[in-house]
Amino acid sequence: MEFQSCFDIIGPIMVGPSSSHTAGVVSIGKFIYELLGRCPEETKIVFYDSFAETYQGHGTDKALIGGLLGMKTDDPRIKNSLEWAKKDGMQYQFEFEDKCTYYNHPNTTIVTAKCNNRAVKVGGVSLGGGLSKIFMINERKVDIRLSSGDDFTSLASHFQPNEKVFMEAI
Repeated sequence: MEFQSCFDIIGPIMVGPSSSHTAGVVSIGKFIYELLGRCPEETKIVFYDSFAETYQGHGTDKALIGGLLGMKTDDPRIKNSLEWAKKDGMQYQFEFEDKCTYYNHPNTTIVTAKCNNRAVKVGGVSLGGGLSKIFMINERKVDIRLSSGDDFTSLASHFQPNEKVFMEAI
């Protein structure tokens, strides 16, 4: 992986404790938020490997939900994002698997999210230093590198959620 600046290595200003298990994961959730145009109503989150083992201790669950709510990496509400999700009416469930068949990386998640009559299935990995990568959208391989300072709205505008395609997956 090629870094653009020393700040990619140091990581973004963030709610911790981990740039890979927290900040990078917020970016994955925020990308999905922008893809749908708002907070999803229902979400199924599958954590693999390292994420599945340490998600609560590193705040990976709160980070992903925070991103799905539209929060940025430095938003102090991330620490209470599970409560914010309930207040916002978001239904979510977590599942845990050892290995991901879509992508081989220890910090992998696959999120299926529904909003109105649209749904998306997104695969993402957190690469460290607050950087992440979207490797799949609706079963289609992609290679979208994310950093906390990216314009997620512009990035997400190139991909349209499917209407009712992945509803049964939630």
